Amino acid sequence: MPIFKALICQFLAFVCVFLAANKLPFIHQPVVFLFAQILLAAGASRLIRQPIWWFFIHLLFLPSIFLFFTFQISPIWYLEITLLMLLIFWGTIRGDVPLFLSSNEVAQTVCELLKKENVKKFADLGAGIGSVAIPVAAHFSTVHIDAWENAPLPFLLSVWRGRKLANYQTKRENFFNANFGDYEVIFAFLSPAAMPQVSEKIKHEMKAGTLFISSSFPAPNWKPTRVLQLNDFRKTVLYCYRI
Repeated sequence: MPIFKALICQFLAFVCVFLAANKLPFIHQPVVFLFAQILLAAGASRLIRQPIWWFFIHLLFLPSIFLFFTFQISPIWYLEITLLMLLIFWGTIRGDVPLFLSSNEVAQTVCELLKKENVKKFADLGAGIGSVAIPVAAHFSTVHIDAWENAPLPFLLSVWRGRKLANYQTKRENFFNANFGDYEVIFAFLSPAAMPQVSEKIKHEMKAGTLFISSSFPAPNWKPTRVLQLNDFRKTVLYCYRI
């Protein structure tokens, strides 16, 4: 379980820093101890191959506690921030896919790719706030768009942003419950952890000749038929797989 692994990283980092402090007196300084703990915990998370977002969680964990005890901040603020994070990154603590936002360049490129396809239904897996699905729906009014998003706040934003598009539907469900055979093109911007299971489901369910587009993360053990390097701020790579 990801949260258990995270606690192990923090515990091992504390033990290492505590033992090192017996040999190196300068570590007794609170700031040095704090930074050593942060760096070791974050480094441990990479060693045990936790998803990359846990690295940043470890970097922020102890400083947040330090601020809580140093400054007299009302606990209600922490509760509100926690609830907001849960609404945005729903399920991430269990190892699910976090919220990644695609650039306008990605949406434009996906639209260009769809012009060459005979598309009746298009799916965006982990659609977030609809940063790709909504431009596609606006560009192709005769194509039915399903935007699959499980996190509450991105789901609501996606519904609101696509409210005027008759061909656009946001589904707050686990996309593993979907029948991928219903779609001619599927787009996904997920995470390396999700790609093995997603790619296997796509191989088994999508029909011959259909197209799968993965943003940033390639499908394991599957050679893409086309790779597109975009010039956006993230230097996004789109991996295109013909079924």
